[in-house]
Amino acid sequence: MSIAVIVIENKVDKDIDALCAKFLKRINGYHKIELIKLPAARLRDPLAQKAKESETIMAQFKPTDTVLLCDELGKEYTSVGFATLLEQEFSQLRGRLVFVIGGAYGFTDELKKSNTLIRLSKFVFPHHLARLVLIEQIYRGLCIQRNMPYHHE
Repeated sequence: MSIAVIVIENKVDKDIDALCAKFLKRINGYHKIELIKLPAARLRDPLAQKAKESETIMAQFKPTDTVLLCDELGKEYTSVGFATLLEQEFSQLRGRLVFVIGGAYGFTDELKKSNTLIRLSKFVFPHHLARLVLIEQIYRGLCIQRNMPYHHE
């Protein structure tokens, strides 16, 4: 099974990158995972920026991908519930399981309508921190599935 995490980012944060690398390495022990960083569009018009970034994101999709968009209007999960979601998605997966963190203005309605929306938290996070939270929760979910002690550390 293969996982992809696609993110729109416009700044480098070496500290967050190092923490993400730690969890990506752990996840690679169970599933192949790739982190795909795409540049922010940086357009003056928020709607145009959202459209351009959504287009850039969609260009990364493969026909067999199952896509989960991180969006403030998405369904919120507990860690155990997220582990269950991962298990359900893996059981019917034909391609990659793709998680996406969009740009500052989110995703187009077209992209939202055609994919599942999940919510990382009721809090709003900077993109770098959202990426870390998502990747850590993927690792935690895999540990929960395997009854590993990490979830209780």
